[in-house]
Amino acid sequence: MKLTRKQFLKSGALITGGLILPGFKFYNPFQEQTYQFTTIRNNIGIFTERGGTIGWYATNDALVVIDSQYPETAKNLVVGLKQKTSRKIDLLFNTHHHGDHTAGNLYLKDFANKIVAHENCKVFQEKAYGGNPEKPQAYPTATFSNSWSEDIGKDKVTARYFGAAHTGGDSVIHFENANIAHVGDLVFNQTYPFIDPNGGGAVKLWPEVLEKIAAHFDNDTTFIFGHSISNDLLIGKRQDLLAMKNYLNILVEFVEKEIKAGKTKEEIGAAAEIPGYADLKERWQGARKMNLDRTYDELIKK
Repeated sequence: MKLTRKQFLKSGALITGGLILPGFKFYNPFQEQTYQFTTIRNNIGIFTERGGTIGWYATNDALVVIDSQYPETAKNLVVGLKQKTSRKIDLLFNTHHHGDHTAGNLYLKDFANKIVAHENCKVFQEKAYGGNPEKPQAYPTATFSNSWSEDIGKDKVTARYFGAAHTGGDSVIHFENANIAHVGDLVFNQTYPFIDPNGGGAVKLWPEVLEKIAAHFDNDTTFIFGHSISNDLLIGKRQDLLAMKNYLNILVEFVEKEIKAGKTKEEIGAAAEIPGYADLKERWQGARKMNLDRTYDELIKK
């Protein structure tokens, strides 16, 4: 996939959005940020600015938000939501613990009745950011182990945990009547994913989780992705999950083959491409190498 400069600038809010992770920063070629609300259907849509894609469901009798980006972008989210409904946020979900999905909790907590996440999400958020006065947090106020559901407005929202993948606490949030599911960073659509072993992530298990999700939902389900190479690819279908699964399988197979061939971590990490994915774009400088390095580390450890 090749992006024109216009498309690249349009997707700047996604490409320049960084994770708040110790020792890691996304490449940030542009400073100016703009935000956008995009409606999918049934009063459900996405908010994009900087960081992971925010999902929303806004009516006069229900307001649900999925992920929170950063405090400064969460303020813009609230401004836009107030134009859609006068309600306080009934439910704020976090799909996982990374800072570009949870840092905005600090601002949104005053507008939300409840913050919901998988139990491991809270554990890893506390581990990564707890006790750091420079990165104050607002943690989930309700957690679950397998699934969590609530009828709200004209829909039913259900959060499910399918296993360790991108992190050890990823949730899929499903609006059942509208059949729209937010998968967070379980899918980096048409771009290299961020791999986080310290946050419970597992490259070898990730494809299995995506297979479970693809089997659970159907071909009519619309999916919201945490990141993509451009804003128009933040919303997709089941085949996009399977494409992500295929990439991860090829990544593992390639690194396994190179290890068996006696190559070192440095030699594998210097590979010019991953077979079949020469055209895959980096959202930050060094993303391909990080995918190779961290896959190597996981395979060697096991």
